[in-house]
Amino acid sequence: MGVVAGVLAGLTGVGWLGGVWWVFDIASNFRVQYAVLLVPVAIVSALLRRRVAAVLSLLALIANVVVILPLYISKPAPSLGPDRLNVLSFNVLYSNRHLDPVLKAVRTSGADVVFLHEGTRALERAIQEADLPYRMVSAIRPGDKFGTVALVPEGADTHIVDLVVPSILVTLPLGSGEVEVLGIHPPSPISVERSADRDEELQDVAEWAAAQPLPLVVTGDFNASTWSHGFSLISGALVNSQLGFGVQASWPAGFRAISTPIDHLLHSPDLTVVDRHLGPSLGSDHFPLYVALAWASR
Repeated sequence: MGVVAGVLAGLTGVGWLGGVWWVFDIASNFRVQYAVLLVPVAIVSALLRRRVAAVLSLLALIANVVVILPLYISKPAPSLGPDRLNVLSFNVLYSNRHLDPVLKAVRTSGADVVFLHEGTRALERAIQEADLPYRMVSAIRPGDKFGTVALVPEGADTHIVDLVVPSILVTLPLGSGEVEVLGIHPPSPISVERSADRDEELQDVAEWAAAQPLPLVVTGDFNASTWSHGFSLISGALVNSQLGFGVQASWPAGFRAISTPIDHLLHSPDLTVVDRHLGPSLGSDHFPLYVALAWASR
């Protein structure tokens, strides 16, 4: 029992050292799993009078709960008026061949803007044939297997933002004002190089966001969990839409026991979240993220 307690406590601790080594950052993704496992370890250790293991387990459990609990007990700011901006962000998985259910979900979502990550040329063709009530904007570069595709209202102002991975910026009305919505998909941190690229993109987005005059939303598959070093690079000046809605682990869809939240939406303090939920996986290894935003009453 002492070995199990030591391993879980060690993983809990190194998860805060993601800026030191990219492998440590991977350990930060599983705070919920550590907390769940540490409960019986702490109880059994106490019953067996393994004091060191019991204390170690309890301290590690508290450390994980402290960073998970705010997602449940914090509340979004009250909304001002009935106007809503509905955003859908979904990593559809580039190898996904079940595109009809994806397009049906988009059509019935009521979203004002849709970001489809890991979109392919096949997805572009399917969108064009589906006659959806949106205009398609693609950030897939020539020669790339996939990229982000956005579905926006006719007449919406859009730009491709040249980050490590090209992203799409959409300016949309919300009541009498305007909001900029940026859809991003940084590289997955599966090597030291790709982890550095992910962090570079998230840092660039954070610096870019700080200079924007309009209220801002950043959404997408961040390839960084809520507790990772990468997420901390971008979340400082923006509000995490999870607050008040819980963990909502979005990946991997087929292995819920190890799932973690890497699909996110962050927003300026002048906005607030009135609804946030995940949809079905629709053939992807991610769950789609639906968020309804409004002006905050402050």
